[in-house]
Amino acid sequence: MARRGTWQGWAVATAYWSLAGLAAASESHSVGGMEWGHALLTSMVAHVLWVPLTMAILEFGLRFPLERRQVTSRVALHVAGALAVSFIRAAMIFSLDPWVGWYAQRPPFVDVLKHALLSNPFVYLTVLGVAHAVYYADQLRLRDTQLARAQLHALKAQLHPHFLFNTLNSISALVHRDPNGSERMIARLSDLLRGTLDAAGTEEVSLQEELRALQPYLDIQGVRFADRLTVKHDIAQDALGAHVPHLVLQPLVENAIQHGIAPGSEPGTVTLVARRHGPELHLEVHDDGVGLKERPVDISQGVRGGRGLRITRERLVQLYGGAHRLELRDAVGGGTTVALAIPFRTEPSP
Repeated sequence: MARRGTWQGWAVATAYWSLAGLAAASESHSVGGMEWGHALLTSMVAHVLWVPLTMAILEFGLRFPLERRQVTSRVALHVAGALAVSFIRAAMIFSLDPWVGWYAQRPPFVDVLKHALLSNPFVYLTVLGVAHAVYYADQLRLRDTQLARAQLHALKAQLHPHFLFNTLNSISALVHRDPNGSERMIARLSDLLRGTLDAAGTEEVSLQEELRALQPYLDIQGVRFADRLTVKHDIAQDALGAHVPHLVLQPLVENAIQHGIAPGSEPGTVTLVARRHGPELHLEVHDDGVGLKERPVDISQGVRGGRGLRITRERLVQLYGGAHRLELRDAVGGGTTVALAIPFRTEPSP
């Protein structure tokens, strides 16, 4: 587990046992009448000696948790662990007593060991319980992460045939009308599929890589619409290094072309915009086509959008939870805008 042996664990254990030592020293002084300096020394040393033992028990418990399929062997292992900790603890007390002074007269080691065996296994069980709480919390987090990744991969897998079928439809429409154009589209489709397969296991890439991966798709649509489609880029330089979901731009651009440019008869323009706004990266895809003819819609609420936009929305939920916005609205001056806001970061999400 990631938190085993970390400095945070040592800090928490030291703080806990130090506070427990101070409380015990105060009780010995106020209730038992022990001189404060002696009470502080004996209590603090006795409790702080538990710090390395606590970390060892935590590590041991995380490495060998009590699981149903191995419960008998693991119980035996931890019984042995509790006995070993009691023996080590007794040896520490016996060895340090001449300097610390827990006893007015140091007893035989066997007596110290007997006392340790009466109390120390309970401390062992308590720390072991903490170890298991940490272990099962990590297991639950791991399962949640694996489930989220599986859902992301499934959603991404749905995007691949979605784009493939749409592109093949575009090619089929040109086979007889423009054979040379259809050949160029097939070549660019090959580039598109190769790039998609190369990044098959990747959920996030830099915006620069995403724009590079988008280019074959734009070339395919450029052949299909010939002089009816113009694509412009308005990308801020500081946004190129930001990480975005792989294939996030394709469905946004496809939505602009299919529902904005294609229904009309006039030439149209699709503009890609990327800007950093504080902790967020803002991406927008504008088209100057037919527009929505209805009120703006927040796609992140799941109430509008074709299959590509629906899959994109679900992927964003899996990747960012509520820390994203996806809105479809009429563009200023006509047409449609799809606006996306996600956290700005230059490293992939964990």
